[in-house]
Amino acid sequence: MSSHSPSRAIPGRTGDAPRFTGLRNAGRWARRTSFLVHRWLGVALALLMALWTLSGIVMMYVSFPETTREERLAGLAPLDLTACCDKAYLPGGVPITAAQVEMVAGEPMLRWQGPAGPGIASLANVALPDIGPEQAATVARDHVQRAFGLDAQPVVEQITRDQWTVYGRFRQYGPLYKASFADDRGTQLYIASGTGEVVQDTSAHERFWNWLGAVPHWLYFTALRENQPLWSNLVTYASLLGLFLTVTGIYVGIRQYGRGKRLSPYRGMALWHHWTGLIFGIVTLTWVFSGLVSMQPWGTFESEGPGQAIERLEGRPLAEADITTLFTALRARPQPGVVSAEVVMQAGQPVAILSAADGSMRRATLPDLTAAPLSAADLRARAASARPDVPLASAEMITRADAYYYGHHTDVVLPAYRAIYADEGQTRLYFDPRSGEVVSFSDSTSRLYRWLHYGLHRLDFAVLRERPLWDAVMLPLLAGVSALCLLGVWMGVRRLRIKARGKR
Repeated sequence: MSSHSPSRAIPGRTGDAPRFTGLRNAGRWARRTSFLVHRWLGVALALLMALWTLSGIVMMYVSFPETTREERLAGLAPLDLTACCDKAYLPGGVPITAAQVEMVAGEPMLRWQGPAGPGIASLANVALPDIGPEQAATVARDHVQRAFGLDAQPVVEQITRDQWTVYGRFRQYGPLYKASFADDRGTQLYIASGTGEVVQDTSAHERFWNWLGAVPHWLYFTALRENQPLWSNLVTYASLLGLFLTVTGIYVGIRQYGRGKRLSPYRGMALWHHWTGLIFGIVTLTWVFSGLVSMQPWGTFESEGPGQAIERLEGRPLAEADITTLFTALRARPQPGVVSAEVVMQAGQPVAILSAADGSMRRATLPDLTAAPLSAADLRARAASARPDVPLASAEMITRADAYYYGHHTDVVLPAYRAIYADEGQTRLYFDPRSGEVVSFSDSTSRLYRWLHYGLHRLDFAVLRERPLWDAVMLPLLAGVSALCLLGVWMGVRRLRIKARGKR
């Protein structure tokens, strides 16, 4: 019998070696995989991300073309119903959700909105008003004469869509007439063939800069954007891959920091890429993530909206008799300076909203068109009736923007009447005190979207929103992220050239 006792395993040595070796191998594999994923995703996406950041600089100063309410009203002629308006030729059996009287090519017309889209009805004893190229040219010529003081004849062509009318809301107006003017600003107007309404206007300045701004930033190229599912999926998954690229880049940057004589193992452009990644990596991550949020992928961040509240405020649907009351009242009592008259339902009664060419509006009773401004008590009553099952936490007139109702690239109506409800989501309704209509809505979902998209993507915070402070913060950040991405493009091209030489 041997005098030696059985050997005992020493912790951390022979007995545990396979386990520790496996962990080390897994760690090496994870690190190497992160490096490779970042490298080859960078080859594929660095150019797109550089395009996103550089075009973002342009978008700080030039927005995508849009015809605002004020711009549209500025081009309308004053209402003249003195020689017409015995009846409106409305479509039978089609529910009408909105209606307004405006002049179209010198004739009074009733523009209406239904579930399937907009339409037009004659008020001048014409059963089916025709909006052809001649009428579109007249509408365009009258619009630029009133809005810009330009007296010129346009060149008109019919189109289905183009670069500036490619997204969803224009489909209800198609086909469109594009009226091009040979003026200094290179004006182009788009007139809906179904309603004779100017639905879009652009200038040469806007078109040029948007090719460097919104079009590449949103991937709004016509052939791609007109296929909504393809465009949405492309932007969503490109953003997801960009998010993964940025996360792996931050990991690699931190993992390599402190190695080498310069606190980095890299040289030349790779060294600059490493340092810009360490400095601007988190900003890049927030911008890519907030860009993904803007797409509301898979229905995330979609709010229910104010639909039920608006139905309660209306009291009942708009009826043909209400529309008739509007245009017969306008014929009997002409309203000087009014270019658009809309009938809306409030608490079950039709009310007229009269707008002038300068954008001002007033509320009037029907059928006598007597001015009917709303008091603070009236607005509070409307706010309470919008959600009768939820008490009001506060209701007040605001003269300054707040965190959820503000203008950044666009203006908002101020003063506004703000109602905050004592529900779990702290729902908010904002009313235009001139008309009593809801102009904005906010609930917990839309507020989350506001912070994750607008807050992170545009640094849209109250302390930074005012210019020139906002520009002073945004421009260096965009320049730094652009440099990071462009260096990534250079490294990707270099890597592909090395691979190509290796194959040869």
